[in-house]
Parts: sequence; C-alpha cells; structure tokens
Amino acid sequence: MTTQDAQVTSGRATMAVVGGMTGLAIWAMFDILPDILTNPHLFATVLAMGCGFVAVMLAIVGPVQIPRAAMGAAALSIPAAVMLGWGSLRFETAETLWEDSLLIQAWGLFLFIGTPFAAAYVSDKTYWRKYEKLFDYSWAIVVRYTAAWMFVGAFWLLVFLSNALLNIVGISAIETILDYDPVPYVLTGAVLGVALMVGYEMRDYLSAYLVLHLLRLLTPAMLAVVVIFVGALPFQDPNALFGGLSPAGTLLAVVAGAVSLISVSIDKNESEAVSNRLMRLSTEGLALLLPVLAGLIVYSVWLRVAQHGWTPARLASAVLALFAVAYGVFYVLAVLRRKQWMARIRKANMVIALAMMVACLIWMSPVLDAQRIATNSQVSRYLDGKSRPQDVPIWEMVHEWGLAGAAGAAQLRALEGEEHAELREAVGFAGSTGKRYIFERKSEDVLREDRVGRLVEVITLVAEGGELDRELLTNLPDFRLQDWLVSCEREHDPGCVLVLGEFDPASEGQEGMIFLPGSGEGYEAVSVAVRFGALEAAGPIRDGTTGAPVRLSKDQVNQVLAGDFHLAPSRRKALWLGDVELLPQN
Repeated sequence: MTTQDAQVTSGRATMAVVGGMTGLAIWAMFDILPDILTNPHLFATVLAMGCGFVAVMLAIVGPVQIPRAAMGAAALSIPAAVMLGWGSLRFETAETLWEDSLLIQAWGLFLFIGTPFAAAYVSDKTYWRKYEKLFDYSWAIVVRYTAAWMFVGAFWLLVFLSNALLNIVGISAIETILDYDPVPYVLTGAVLGVALMVGYEMRDYLSAYLVLHLLRLLTPAMLAVVVIFVGALPFQDPNALFGGLSPAGTLLAVVAGAVSLISVSIDKNESEAVSNRLMRLSTEGLALLLPVLAGLIVYSVWLRVAQHGWTPARLASAVLALFAVAYGVFYVLAVLRRKQWMARIRKANMVIALAMMVACLIWMSPVLDAQRIATNSQVSRYLDGKSRPQDVPIWEMVHEWGLAGAAGAAQLRALEGEEHAELREAVGFAGSTGKRYIFERKSEDVLREDRVGRLVEVITLVAEGGELDRELLTNLPDFRLQDWLVSCEREHDPGCVLVLGEFDPASEGQEGMIFLPGSGEGYEAVSVAVRFGALEAAGPIRDGTTGAPVRLSKDQVNQVLAGDFHLAPSRRKALWLGDVELLPQN
C-alpha cells in the first residue's frame, strides 16, 4: 500500500468514526437526554446545540481539519442554540416549541446561511469577507451533502434488500443487529462520514460547475414568465388577485428563485459569470423586475394584516417581504449604475445574507416575539369590533401560540356580557380538547350558520313575498356558501339577485336563477331550484345558441331587480330581458 493510499484509507476511517460517534450522539440526544433533562427549555437548548454542531461540522470537515471544523461548528451552533433556548421560554412545553415551525426554521436558516461563513473563517480569517470563497464553499457543501445523502440512501436500500434476501433462507442476522436502537444511527453517521470524505477527495470531479451552468439556462425562462405576469397585472381585477388566498407565499418563492438564478448567473467573479449576450440581458432584466414582485409581496402582506390582523406566519412573511425589497432595491441600483453591476450584486448578497442571520437571531429573541405580537393584535381587533368571534384564531391562541396566546385566550374568556358568550364558549371548548379536528368541526357548524346569515343579508330576492327565508339556504354545501358569499360581498350595488318563479308548471317547487358579481366584468347566472323547501344550485346558465355561460351586465341585473322582465314560454317559460332569453338549467 502506497503512502497516498494509506492517507486515503486513514482519512475515510477517521470520518467513519466521527460520523458513527455523531450518529450515536444524535441517538442519545433523542432517546436518553429527555429522561435526564426534564426542563423543556434546557432540553431544547442542548438538543439544538448538539444537532447544529453535528450538521455544521460535517459540512465543514474536509476542506479543513476536524479540530478546526469543530471550532467553527461550535462558534456557529452555540449562539444559535442559546437563542433558540431563549425563544423556547415563550412556550410551556417542548411539544409546543417543536410545533412552532417558524422558530425552528429561524434557527435552521441561521445555521444554513452561516455555515459557508464559518467554513471560510476557519480556513483563513480573511476568507469570510471574500465573496469568491463564500460562493465556492456554499456550492461545494451543497453538492457534497447531496451526494453523500444519496449514497446513504443507496446503502440502506442495499441493507433492506440484503435482509429480505437472507430472510428467504432463514438468516435474520441483519434484522437482529438493526433491532438495537443505536445501530441505525451509528451506521447512518458512519456511512455519511465516509461519503463526505470521498466527496471531498473527488472534488475535482464532483464539483458544482455542471449544476451551476445548468441552472443558468433557466434564467431566460424565469424572465419570460415574470414578464408575462407583470404585463398581465394591469388587466387583472385587484379583487381577483388579492381577494382570495394570499399570493405572498408564491411571490416570495418566485423572488427566492429569481435571486438564486441571478446569483448563479453572475457566479463568483467576472471571469466565471455569464458572457453570452442573451444570458446577460436575461439576468439584468430579471434583476430589474424584482422590485415589482417585492412591491406586490408587501402589498399582499399589508392587505392580509389589515383584513385579519397579525399572526406569526404573517409576521414572518412581513420580515421576508422586507428582504425581498432589499434585494430588489440593491439589484436595481446595481444594474442601473451599469459599470461593475455584477460586483455590486455580489456585495449586496453578502450584506443581505449577514442581515438575514441577524434577523434570525432577533426572531428568536424577545425583541420580535411573534406569538405575543399576534395575540395582542387578535385580542385588540376583537375588542375594537374589527373581527367577529369566528374570525379569532382561538385554537392557535390556546394550543400553538405559547404562553402569550394562552394569556390572550384567558383574557377573552374573562369577558362578560351576552355579546361575548359565543367567544367564551369557543375558548372553553378549545381548551377542553386536544384534537383540532373536533374543535374545527364544531367551529365549522358555527361558521356555517354565520355564512347563511350573511348571505341572507346580501341576496335580494325577486319573487312573490320578496323576503328571503334563512331556511331556504341551509342545505347549500359549504363550498357553495363560501363562493357565493365572496361574490355577493364583492359588489353591493346591485349585489346578488335571486329570481324564483314557476318556470316549469310540471315540476314541483319553484325554479329560478341567481345573478352573482363575477371576479371580472359582468354577472354570472347560476340555475337554482327549490326542492323540499331548500334551495339547490345547478350549473351556470348557458346561451342556447353558443353554449357559452351567460354573462350579464350590471344594467341588466338592475333591470331584473326593478322587475323589468317577464316570464314567457319557450318550450317552457323563460325569463326575458328584452331579446335575451334565460332558462333555468338550460
């Protein structure tokens, strides 16, 4: 065996031992540590410290020696764990802490962003300020970790297949060994350690070069999609864009993708950056459009908060929206100044990355206690009459928002007066059950009654008697109630108009149609019928000639509301608006 072979074998054996010990430590932290550390906050701190240290050290080791890698991992994981432990004081138990994914995500994001900085620093104290080094370390870690975990997956596939094969001939040795709890952890750690070392040894072949050049090809496609989206914005109804589910999550993902593609395209320096004219123009164009996307994110989050108040998720979206704005502003200024615009974007990437690490620490500190802020917002909105009992996130306050949420729920339950009876009952019921689906089932019943009541108020009935009976709507399915309510509350003049009459003398009960304000221009017409005292909805009314859904103007609906129509036979009676013939279920 040559000296080089001996060094290779020694390095792999060392990483196998380190990985195996790491797996054993992970097993001990999850299986033994909870019995030793009964204080949930101390347990969370130690567990975060151990898991963070292991993850960062395995990512760093290879380019640097194990002792220096351990120092870098400790320097990053200890403050992150301390801050997570501090943040855990918001919760009474460890279970509720683990359910608060945003706090765990802040801890993980801090480690994820900080790992390349730690790797660069322990290699050379000046490297952490050099974008070129950070870029290389970042992508090398991603590629090595991905390849190593793929190898771990292949290893376990081989183990399971081998066990199944030997079981055929009555040999269960593998299954017996794996039954010892620490063994799977130790094996996984050892195999991962070896794979990471092999990945480092083969760094000249297993590089990020191919991945980066493939990702660059997506930049023109991303630009085309964003251009189409931005170009279509002026022709869209704002109510349709922001009236339903918030698009902030999708927009944030698009901004993250755009920033990643821009960073990949400009690479680590000018010599490695894209040189093709189309690619450079695509990169510049994508950078120039970032502020538009960032502005939409800010507006979407602001609109949601104005309508429904703060929640931890909306607060996280607001923080991310600020970083989206920062990326947009820095990138646009860099491109508009033209000269050395790529170098300016690289510098902005470093500054924003460090700022995000600081934001993660602040999120885990009392300075930005998301649960307290959300609870105060929701309680204040209810007390100010801005939200109804069914709009208050009671389950979240009682079970997910920690001590602050529990205190807010107790404050709401202590309210006196008949007007708060529904809320007091809901808070009490949420506290009495640990099953969310049970609480939501009861809440849905209350919400359904509320929707029916609100629909009665916004639908105008055109029929004999002229007054809409609440019981008429009680059998409508939930999705229909929700859809109609969104449409009817979108436009109040003339709003939703329901016409009922004897369209078909041969059938029992009345028939008719309801006119609903559409998401764009005009009104939709839906066929309805009254069966056994309850309203049933069919499909949209279609034009008898073209087969397309009928679309009425606002003036035509006002004409119906004024009674300026007549029922006349077609093959059976129809509603005639001038020359327009409307048949239920046609």
